[in-house]
Amino acid sequence: MAVRVVDVNAETLRYVSLCTHVDEVNPEREKAAEIRLDWLKDTARKEGMITKVAIDGEGKPLGFIHAVQVESPLSCMIGRSLLVIRCLTISYKLVYNRVHGTGVGRLLVQSCEDEARRAGFKGLAVYAYSDDFWFMPSAFFEKLGFKRAPQSSDIWVKKWKAVEDPVQYKEKYKYVPVQGKVVIDCFWSPFCLTLCGEAHNIRDVASEFGEKVVLNEYRCDDPRIAKEFGLFRALFINGERKNWGYEAPKEELRKEIDKALKADRR
Repeated sequence: MAVRVVDVNAETLRYVSLCTHVDEVNPEREKAAEIRLDWLKDTARKEGMITKVAIDGEGKPLGFIHAVQVESPLSCMIGRSLLVIRCLTISYKLVYNRVHGTGVGRLLVQSCEDEARRAGFKGLAVYAYSDDFWFMPSAFFEKLGFKRAPQSSDIWVKKWKAVEDPVQYKEKYKYVPVQGKVVIDCFWSPFCLTLCGEAHNIRDVASEFGEKVVLNEYRCDDPRIAKEFGLFRALFINGERKNWGYEAPKEELRKEIDKALKADRR
């Protein structure tokens, strides 16, 4: 399969905003994608985020990669002189069918490395994971020359010049209760389609409970929020972290809020 990598453009921007799900019919995902699309057109470019898209011989997108400077709040790291890969994904059908060896991921990472070298960075960094979840597998990055950073189990680095290893943000969240209310603290960013959908679901469900719920939203692409809380994505209900691995489902959110309300009455 002939594959080449290009900068994101008007023809591929919707593909990127939908995180490759361009041929699925999902109205909720489309709403979330509109938020992400606006952010990609405006804020992402101002932040200097690099987006590359892999296309086949007919120009059909096959995957994409996002990268930011380590100094950006989107990097979720503290460091210097590094370009950070924040998202690498191939078309969802290839993922669901567990198609491997297409070379798409390797070419996208190589395109970021080429960009980083031209711009004078001293290496690449990435959050990568060793569990069975398909997203950003550490084994893949290890094959490409990345090594685990000593101070973090999930940060992997590839250097071509001497530079200090980056470290993770230090989480500084503290729950502030409100008497007689359920407090939802939602940390999100339009960088991620899943987070756009999650924030939408949380708003909808919180509104169903009226004054019984206090919803605090924090935009983690804001440098001040990143510095204050050290979080990129998180959901807390009365100080208890909740995570479904994908956007928080409305029915599960209702159950959690009901449970918190009942606990407050005891």
